[in-house]
Amino acid sequence: MSGYDIKQAFDRALASYWNAGNSQIYTTLKSLSDAELVEAEVIVQKSRPNRKVYRLTPAGQAELDRWLEEDVPERFSKDDFLTKLFFCGETSDEVALKHLLEHRLSLLKQLEHMEWARQQYATRPTRRPRLLEYQMLVRDYKEAVLKAGLEVTERAIARLEAKEGR
Repeated sequence: MSGYDIKQAFDRALASYWNAGNSQIYTTLKSLSDAELVEAEVIVQKSRPNRKVYRLTPAGQAELDRWLEEDVPERFSKDDFLTKLFFCGETSDEVALKHLLEHRLSLLKQLEHMEWARQQYATRPTRRPRLLEYQMLVRDYKEAVLKAGLEVTERAIARLEAKEGR
């Protein structure tokens, strides 16, 4: 896959839980190449710039296998929305409601993407059904998290709107 192909794959399959920009992808490919975990083949193209197609080396496959087998460290992710909501007691209910309404729209958009992804996964042929099974598991997990977030957000919106007499 070329760097462009990898970016497209990220955007299609991983964007709802990992946002990788072009600079991150190309920096990582360079690091992996320097460590001889991937190798690149230059494909000469006449009408476009040459393409670099990357593939895992045996050492890269071994490193991927090692990474997949290691325990996942406990981590906490930053959430700007929750941090801002935490401090909304320092501002007006109108400001809090504005943030909640925007967050609801974001969650609905993400859920719409999850449904699109479900349809894509369900209709595409695969030579790797076991991989697809786990990709669907991740999609289902993310969808459940989004739905729970939407439910809490809807309750908070209703509470603030009732307070304002809307």
